Amino acid sequence: MATVLVVEDEPNVRKLVAVNLSSRGYAVLEAMNVPQALDCLRTTLPDLMILDIKLPEMTGWDLLTQLAADPNLTVEFPVLVMTASIMEAQIDHDQYPNVVDVLIKPFSATQLMSAIERALRPSAPDRSTWSEF
Repeated sequence: MATVLVVEDEPNVRKLVAVNLSSRGYAVLEAMNVPQALDCLRTTLPDLMILDIKLPEMTGWDLLTQLAADPNLTVEFPVLVMTASIMEAQIDHDQYPNVVDVLIKPFSATQLMSAIERALRPSAPDRSTWSEF
């Protein structure tokens, strides 16, 4: 099953997300801040990252910016953003192309798992590369 990195500073939220994932067979990595997330990413690239925006010292946006600038870390995995602020739910997809969805806190386990399943679902083939007959 897929490996998911959960980056969340609030222990209760992080554990809730991790328990929901592990109970469904996902391998879960946990980080409570940007430095811990970077350490995890240097050893294991996940299939999905669930990222809180409001983190201590550096934000989730800062982490995504650092990842984009680091030639040693290839960010080809989808990112699911969590936030309590509707204002932060506005995503610049040109700047953060890997962000596939936003979960507004508080969210239910059903909403969480639906968002994860959508994020991990293989995307439809790019029809622009198909030859025309």
